[in-house]
Amino acid sequence: MDYSNMSIWKKIQIVKQKILEANLKKTGENKFSGFKYYELADFTPTIINLCNEVGLFTKFTFDNEMATLEIINSDKSDQKEIYTSPMRELQLKGCNDIQALGGVETYSRRYLYMSAFDIIENDMFDSVAGKEEKTYEKNTAKKIVKATSTQILKLKQLYSVEEVAKALEMVKKTKLEDLTVQEASSLISKRMKKDEEK
Repeated sequence: MDYSNMSIWKKIQIVKQKILEANLKKTGENKFSGFKYYELADFTPTIINLCNEVGLFTKFTFDNEMATLEIINSDKSDQKEIYTSPMRELQLKGCNDIQALGGVETYSRRYLYMSAFDIIENDMFDSVAGKEEKTYEKNTAKKIVKATSTQILKLKQLYSVEEVAKALEMVKKTKLEDLTVQEASSLISKRMKKDEEK
C-alpha cells in the first residue's frame, strides 16, 4: 500500500488499527493490586515498525512543566499532531535525582504513546478503588487486640473472683488475659457505672 499521499490523521488511524490487531501482551504486573499493565517495551517496537511503514516520525521532548510527543508526517512535514502530559515528580527509593528523572520520562513516554495510539488498558483506578478500604476493614476485623495489663489489674480490683468467673463465662473466655481491649473496657465501665449509682 502506498502511504505517501495520506494525511497524518489517516496514517495515525492505520497505526492504531494495526496495534489493535497485533494483540500486544502485557508484561507489567502490579502484584499488590493484582492487575497487569503495558510496559513501554511491550508496544514501542511495534509502534516504531508501524510508524516506519506508514511514514510517521515521533519525537519526545521534556521540560520542567510538560512532556510532549510530536508525531510528524514524514511525507508532508507540515502535518503534525502534538500530545502533552504534565510532568510530575516521582519518588523512587534508592534512586538518585537522575534515575528518578529517567523514571518520570519513561512513564511519560508510555502514557503519551498510549494516548496517541489508543492503546487500551483496564482502568487501573476503577480496578483498585475501594480495595484499600476493604483490605483495611478486613484486616481490622481479623486483628484482635488483647486487654492491657492495666485493664486486667483494674478488673481484679473491681470484681471478686466469683464475679470474674461469671463475666468470663458471659463472654466465653477462660481467663482475664483472653479478653479483648473492648471487652475489658466494657466490663470496667459497667462496674464503675454501677458503683457510681450506689
